Formats: sequence, structure tokens, C-alpha cells
Amino acid sequence: MRNFLIAGWLLAFIIAGCSPAIPAVSSPVPPAEERTRIPTPGVEINQNPPPCGEADLIYHTRIRMMILVNCVTDPSKATLLTLWGWDGTHWQKLTQDGPPGRILGGAAYDDVRDVLVLYGGRAVELGKCSQETWEWDGAFWEQINALPPTACDHVKMVYDASIQRSVLFSGLDPSEKVVDETWAWNGASWKLLSEDGPASRGHFGFVYNRREKRTLLYGGYTGGVSDEFWMWKDNAWEQIDGPGPGALSHFGMTVDTDAGALYLFGGARSDATFSSLTDKTWVLKDGLWEELHLGSSPSARGGAALGYDPRRKRVVLYGGFDSSGNQLSDTWEWDGKSWSCMGNCPQLEIQ
Repeated sequence: MRNFLIAGWLLAFIIAGCSPAIPAVSSPVPPAEERTRIPTPGVEINQNPPPCGEADLIYHTRIRMMILVNCVTDPSKATLLTLWGWDGTHWQKLTQDGPPGRILGGAAYDDVRDVLVLYGGRAVELGKCSQETWEWDGAFWEQINALPPTACDHVKMVYDASIQRSVLFSGLDPSEKVVDETWAWNGASWKLLSEDGPASRGHFGFVYNRREKRTLLYGGYTGGVSDEFWMWKDNAWEQIDGPGPGALSHFGMTVDTDAGALYLFGGARSDATFSSLTDKTWVLKDGLWEELHLGSSPSARGGAALGYDPRRKRVVLYGGFDSSGNQLSDTWEWDGKSWSCMGNCPQLEIQ
């Protein structure tokens, strides 16, 4: 029952691992006494993030940057959460005094309220997974005292624009019991949406496709590496059949919101995570998967952070871990035709 915990949390140490539809309405804001505000210090420019895997890379509309969150090199050491910003040329340290550092938590950007939402994850200071909900508006961290979802470890989160909610799936509860639930966050409270659908898992892909107005889940680890493909739409889960990249876990996945194309990179093809890593790039567009055969690409890895920058129309990749368990700190971009290394490029000269 805890197989994907073993594959994830211990891996992090090794590499240092039918209810009615919700109407789209404006989100309420909790009263001041239910919010803890922490100011963000000044930005530090030209600071590269540390090597890390299993982080999240999300575009923040208000500050017009890609934000790297949950980038923790050594999860055995208690630290405060650091946010890193990528502007296409430089990394910047944006904040290092927020909530306790964590891994395997959920993060999403609410582009109606212009806040980064953070929930759950394994926090070293707590000695277990956190059930805290935090938001960052580009200037302040705020902890919101709301009744949490059941799961808090190995969770993933996306922002569903069709219902104006952040949607969370999967994970383990604080006692490490598997939870098969889907929840939504409206800025003030969590609501259980479903107990049906995919089995709980870790290290899966979870993205929202704005063009198709649906959330997509791919692969992951459920006691074995999965090739399942699911979509969440109209408040229900539906499994999608057809050929694809095959069984994968620990990969990066994002959606090009302009083209409506889903990109998937890297990952592990078997339970032998380190020895089964791949460097393949896949794209899903108009319902068809295609493996892209490229002359140059990031090296084979697992746990890479992958996100889409709509301002610059680029897919951005950061870090991950290699077949020896070493964490990585290189930055790559995909422009729709090819990969380019942008920083900390091993044996490559930056153009």
C-alpha cells in the first residue's frame, strides 16, 4: 500500500526523492485572522538554484517569470522554502523565508487571483507530511487556516480555469494510508470533488489543457510503473485508451497553452528507476502521441521540472536526477522545434 512512498520519499534521500459541477464564480477571501502573512525580501539576481529533482516549474503572471518551487537538494535537512525565478536569461532567488521546505507537495498558479498555491508535501521540520495551505502573491507568503484534504504526501495540483479552482489529486495521508480522492481549492476552503477515478499514485504527470478545458493525468507509480492516461472534465474522471509513451514514472510534463500541445520528457520505464531512465521527448496534439527524434536534448533523467512560459512561448526544463542518483542543475528550453541548453550545461558551450 505504501509502495509509491518507498519509491519516492526514500528515493529523495538517495538522490540528495459523482457530485454536481462547481460553478465558475469569484473566490472568497478568508478573514485576516485566518491568514498568516510573511513579507518577501529583495530579489537576488544571477543566483542559480541548487541541484534538485521532483520540483515544480510554474509560470507566475504577476511577476512574468517561471517559478521553481519545492526544489530541495537534501530533504533530510530542515530549511525554509526558497522560490526561484527564471526570466529566460537569468535565475533569481525570489524568497527564502516562507513555509518550511518540502518535497512531493502540490503547487499551482491561480491566474484569476494571481497567487501561487502550495499544499502538502514532506516537511522535514514536521517529521511527516504537511497539511498546510500557503499562497504567494509575488510579495507575501500567506498561510490560510482551512480544513485540509485527506492526502498530503505525493500529491499533485493544477489550476482548472473552467471552474476557477486549483484541483488536487492522489497521495498518502499523515498515517501513510493511500488516498484516492480529488479535491478543489477556491482560495478559502477545500472541497472533496470525487472518490472515484484513477488509483492513488506517485510521480505522475498532472496538467491542465486550457484549449480542451480538461485536466490530464499520465503514468506514475502505483506499486509498478503505469501507462494509464486519464482526463478530468465536467467533474468526472474518464480513462483514455490508445497508444502512447508507455509505462513511465518520474517524468516531466507540461502543456503549451498557445498550441494546445502536451509535452512529456524523460522518466523511468521500470521499478529499477535509475537504470531505466530515458531522454525521450514526446508530444500529444490533436489526440495523437508522437516521439520527437532530435539531434540534441537534455540527458536521460528522472524528476525533471517542466513548465511552459506563455510570455516567451518556451517549454522550460530544470534539473532532475541521473542514472547514478546525482541531482542536476541544468536549464533547457524547447522552442517548438529543438532543445537549447541555457545554463549549467555539461560539456556544452552556451550560445
